[in-house]
Amino acid sequence: MLGPRIPILCYHRIEQPPVDRMRDQNFVTPERFARHVALLAQLGFAGITVRDIVAWQGGRLTLPDRAVAITFDDAYGSIVEHALPVLTQRGWRCTVYAVSACVGKTNVWDPSAPRATILDAPALRTLVDAGHEIGSHSRRHRRITMLNADEAREELEGSRIDLEGMLGTRVETFAFPYGTHDRSALHRLQDASYSAAVTLKRWGNGRRTNPLRLGRMGVGGPLETWQLAAKLAKMLVTPAIG
Repeated sequence: MLGPRIPILCYHRIEQPPVDRMRDQNFVTPERFARHVALLAQLGFAGITVRDIVAWQGGRLTLPDRAVAITFDDAYGSIVEHALPVLTQRGWRCTVYAVSACVGKTNVWDPSAPRATILDAPALRTLVDAGHEIGSHSRRHRRITMLNADEAREELEGSRIDLEGMLGTRVETFAFPYGTHDRSALHRLQDASYSAAVTLKRWGNGRRTNPLRLGRMGVGGPLETWQLAAKLAKMLVTPAIG
């Protein structure tokens, strides 16, 4: 028996994509996001944070019978405009992963993408005050596996210190940019005082899943609710590796 399994979903921009990017995985329209959340609620899920999963693994928190962590990478402004009202209506909380050097600026790490505003520090603090979690998505959105020790420390520890200074609260979890990681990155992550990290490995998370390598499924593009349900079902029976 696998025991209880907690899925984590990864969204980015909750907005209408440009006509030439209708299948871009970084975009989910507000209407489709609302349908996704409605489906999850119909299936009996309740929205929690990644930090909640870590507390549950450690025996410090009891979760709903069916819990799902909805995460947003990059901290785009459209999250507050279009996603938060949907989650708030149901009393769900989420985790937003911010690129610390880009807070209040734009998505400069991806020159090929349409420009978009990143949430500023006051907006992130408002999310924290509302019970949501802010995690780190590195300092400049660099692949940790491509960095030397000093560069990795700047991206990992530096981003945590940046965000904690902005928020006045502890930043506990990390999202690997592009999902890329290796054994060295996991050691460096631990040295940077994070309690957990999310990847893009499509498995559900049990009590014994490595908290530094939590599974997470990317959700983007024209993904219909039945497709999300199918992917979610597969995720919940896929065992974690490593």
